[in-house]
Amino acid sequence: MERHPGKHAFIDDFFIESMIGVHRVLNCPEKITIDEPLHIVDPDRPWESEPVRGPIIYDEKNNTFRMYYPGVDSTVCVVESSDGVHWERPNLGVVKFGSSKDNNIISWPSDCPSLGHILYDPHETDETYRWKRITTMPHDGVWQALYSADGYNWCHYPSGPHNHQKQLFAFGSPAETFGGPIDPDAPYILYGQRGSSRRTRVLGRRDSQDCLNWSGMRTVIDQDLDDPPGSEFYAAGHDMANRTDGGLHIIMLNVFFTDLTEPYAIEQPDLYWARTGGSPALAARVDGVVEPQLAVSRDTVSWKRYRDPFIPRGKPGAWDWGSIYAAGPIHHDGQLWFYYNGVGVTHNNHTPQLQYALNPKEHQTGIGVAQLRPDGYVSVEADSYAPGVLTTHRFRQESGGRVTVNVDATAGELRYEVLEDTGAPIPGFTVADCDPIRGDTHEGVLSWNGVSNWPGVSEERQSSYPNLPKREFYIKLRFYISPGAKFYSLTLDPPQVTMWLVSSQSVPE
Repeated sequence: MERHPGKHAFIDDFFIESMIGVHRVLNCPEKITIDEPLHIVDPDRPWESEPVRGPIIYDEKNNTFRMYYPGVDSTVCVVESSDGVHWERPNLGVVKFGSSKDNNIISWPSDCPSLGHILYDPHETDETYRWKRITTMPHDGVWQALYSADGYNWCHYPSGPHNHQKQLFAFGSPAETFGGPIDPDAPYILYGQRGSSRRTRVLGRRDSQDCLNWSGMRTVIDQDLDDPPGSEFYAAGHDMANRTDGGLHIIMLNVFFTDLTEPYAIEQPDLYWARTGGSPALAARVDGVVEPQLAVSRDTVSWKRYRDPFIPRGKPGAWDWGSIYAAGPIHHDGQLWFYYNGVGVTHNNHTPQLQYALNPKEHQTGIGVAQLRPDGYVSVEADSYAPGVLTTHRFRQESGGRVTVNVDATAGELRYEVLEDTGAPIPGFTVADCDPIRGDTHEGVLSWNGVSNWPGVSEERQSSYPNLPKREFYIKLRFYISPGAKFYSLTLDPPQVTMWLVSSQSVPE
């Protein structure tokens, strides 16, 4: 499922033919929670047992945020927010606690001790199964999946082969669960930590057609020469519904920068290789800090990574100094929202004065949030005092169409022209004819002397190649980006002009 078809962000090279005098700039989202984490709710009700820690799920039907958290006696509670910052307990009237149902306890099977992964499923056509829950490992030898129509009343799926799947992720996952085919277009996907033969954490993936039966686990992101020594991959914030934004899969890769001075030893190595039962195995290094990076892909297998921190940790002493575990982006109210779990100490509970360790219960943790403009991950900007040039790959000209751009040109301007695929400017649509864009706009319309569509194939051009179908004529766009302007993305309408035609009937003559 693709969000925003026809959109082309400049995070990768997919739609860029050339860039001269410009470069990409990674833009970090703005933290709303710099001084302290979000205040969710105080766990002061008699049915609550611990603070709310997420994860946060977005209800796309009602445009609201939701968090589940454990209560007493194996119950599960929920809090909700309409603005993503201020939270409240909904009075559900579903489960009796004491003598009253006036509470926020949901109906949750008592034999599912962990919350696992909860998904609001945009693919689902039967509202009975709109909400789904899976877990990353079996409980008492049984892998359990749940469904719900409203996210408040949960039921087990009928028993089937899915109940007997092996552990989904972690170092102790049996070797027979690795490998197998990959379906980049599967409707459901899971990324998570898995162990490598070097006793390091790498990022694996599984996919599914039904959110019940999952493929084998394949490594998709491993350490390379551009990573500092000791880099490992702890987890990835992502969209389980495997949707793209303008054709891009976008994840927050939570990178674990381990302490290389830590003794290299593993207790009970048989646990690591899953040869015996028992508690989860430990990796070789358990101390260090975690910070998210931006990673993007067109096929969920090959990834382009931006190695600078996307959401930087706080300063020493801050509540999120030690680690930030970021979730995938949420589209809400014209912004991209990034929630993260922050920790004030290292992975092994050390303070900024690394010789001092704290009891885990003594350090501060919480949920933070940061915001970014749509498509704002990466901007293309001029190198110096002269305008730079970005030229797109060619696309089908056909009967013309409309181009909108996401650009902040409050401190500069954006000029542009339409070229034949030979590189020759089309008369009337040259850079001298364009109406420059100045100012900040998410959907600025390109126009030339007031004409807002790119031109269709002219009779003159058609007559030069009388036997060539209209769908075989191509054009491209060239942009002149002045100093101070930040160019994020463009959108073509109709979107199919960049798609490969499988038959001559796909597009009318």
